[in-house]
Amino acid sequence: MSEPTIWDLLERDHEALGALLADIQAAPEAAARGLLPRFVCELTAHARAKGSVLYGHLLHDERARAQVVEGLEELERIRAAHADLELLPAGDEKWSVRLAALADAVRTHFRVEKTELLALARQALSEVQATELGARYLAERARIKGDLSCFADSR
Repeated sequence: MSEPTIWDLLERDHEALGALLADIQAAPEAAARGLLPRFVCELTAHARAKGSVLYGHLLHDERARAQVVEGLEELERIRAAHADLELLPAGDEKWSVRLAALADAVRTHFRVEKTELLALARQALSEVQATELGARYLAERARIKGDLSCFADSR
């Protein structure tokens, strides 16, 4: 079996993060708050590795630069939406609205990235490059997970 490309790995991460996000949205608030740190840690590792490996590579491609900047801005909006949600005390009536805003920001980012940025990246990168970036992404994501204290319990 051949090594996964960056596209394969990002798609898998998006699916896993989307499923975890759906579980959070379906859960009562107390259970959702318990799942949220895992989601944030997984998303943080994904976003930082993607930013370093794929976005860092594509910033040098004139065709993709604007989409990369937009992707980075979307990731910042997601971070801000999570911060807004995290600041709410338990039982706050705004919880479901802010959770929905976070979920919408994440899903929008994944959709736009897939349809716009990754479409450009597929034109800019060969299959060999995509496979090489996939290996770098895996290594970087693992390194970041090792650095994040939120993963300490799972070691």
